[in-house]
Amino acid sequence: MVTELTSASRFIALRQTGREFLRLALVALAYWLAAKLSLNLALVHGQVTPIWPPTGIAVMAILIVGRRATAAIALAAFAINLPIGPSGLGAAVIAAGNTLAPLLSAELLRRVGFHRQMDRLFDAIAITVAALSGMAVSATVGSLVLILSGAVLGDGFWATWAVWWTGDAMGVLLVAPFLLSLLPGTALPRLTLPRGAELGGLLAGTAIVTYLLFQSGLRIVYLVLPLIMVTAWRFRQRGAAPAALIASAVAIWSAVHGTGPFATETLFEKMVTLQTFNVSLALASFVLAAFVETRERKEELARLYAAEQLANRAKSAFLNLAAHELRTPISVLNGYLSMLADGSLGDDPAAWRRSVAILTAKTRELKNIVDQLLEASRLESVVSKPPQSEIDLRDVVRQAVERARARADLLDAEIATGLSADPVPVEADAVQLGRVLDNLINNGLTYTVRPPRLSIAVSTPTSATCLAPVWASTSAVRSLNGTTAASRSNAASRARGRCSLSPFRSLSPNPGSLPIRVRRRFVSRP
Repeated sequence: MVTELTSASRFIALRQTGREFLRLALVALAYWLAAKLSLNLALVHGQVTPIWPPTGIAVMAILIVGRRATAAIALAAFAINLPIGPSGLGAAVIAAGNTLAPLLSAELLRRVGFHRQMDRLFDAIAITVAALSGMAVSATVGSLVLILSGAVLGDGFWATWAVWWTGDAMGVLLVAPFLLSLLPGTALPRLTLPRGAELGGLLAGTAIVTYLLFQSGLRIVYLVLPLIMVTAWRFRQRGAAPAALIASAVAIWSAVHGTGPFATETLFEKMVTLQTFNVSLALASFVLAAFVETRERKEELARLYAAEQLANRAKSAFLNLAAHELRTPISVLNGYLSMLADGSLGDDPAAWRRSVAILTAKTRELKNIVDQLLEASRLESVVSKPPQSEIDLRDVVRQAVERARARADLLDAEIATGLSADPVPVEADAVQLGRVLDNLINNGLTYTVRPPRLSIAVSTPTSATCLAPVWASTSAVRSLNGTTAASRSNAASRARGRCSLSPFRSLSPNPGSLPIRVRRRFVSRP
């Protein structure tokens, strides 16, 4: 048996290792393929491109897989830079910078609580800041390596740095949102056939319009932005991310081939024009999509709140109606049972007496439930505020114990009271406070070891002016909720000789008892 368990554990560990290796291999392959395609668009020394999609892949991989993805990223970056780098050491240093930059960006996004769904305006701002700040590392490291190796002249440092930095940053801003929108489980509405056709038409229109604008020398390329914004508004990140990526790809192709506004520009002017356009695409796409998503979420929450309020009012109205309608038949039933019990309808057989007593007790419980429903509906609708007056807490306890006496006798239960010799004045509603005590005692009689033994003490400490001192002894509390913590109702002094009750701590109500939340409101309202 031990050998079989060991073999199974080894098999599971081996399978997990294989899955992890496959995941990292896919990350490295995706990085390497994207880098190979991007190098065809290099503008400086065959290494610096106007957009570097591998950075977006790297940031997304670290966010999803974790820091262990950096090993695959570093290996793929070294494999890309080794054939084109100034030396093996230079390629290794550049690969280190290409790994550290997305790691810093991903860690920054994690620290600020970035949502992969990019469903908040804050997420759009966060990924923009992370891209611009983190990619400065790779740009600085790579440019220094090219300068020190002599591949780029010293006066070309800032031009190289600017191209490298903006290219890496655009890779994050344009590629990462697109890849994140493809993740399964992303909270995006399902695409139906008509909406899918609409999205396809908008993306195709974006590609065509961008191409035509960049073939013209009129410098009106920003006319594509309204189309990008419509796509973002209609489809959120699912439409905004691919639309921006398509428009950027067309713009880069035009810059490499020197068409349209790029025909007469220098390298630096091309980069300024291109990256300004790319930044505008990013802001018009996922930033707008996040803004619309945030606004719609607030509107949906407002609609849900309004519906909940309407349902709550309907519930209160139903409780009020049900309570009022039930009181009449219960009163009639209670009256006839009283007449049977006191002999008004004639002598009852001895065998009936116990049954009549039980029916009378249960009818009283049912009447209490209906009264509680009526009070609950009044609390929900805030119809009126019951008056409070100064009462002697001992009288309330005596009356509650007397009301429970019939049921206690049926259960052969004992309810002991320890009442102070001096009056215990409190400011409260005597009726509502009596209901609270009825529920506490009823729970004690229900949830207890047979026969029940309950204890209620009321006292006034000498160290304070007054105290609202309703508390159950340890044995009673065990009966009520199965714990050893005392359930207390403390009071703070308001005026000379007066107290106001504070909320009871939670108890475990039976199905027929008043809900704890309502009991708290009974005793805590000013």
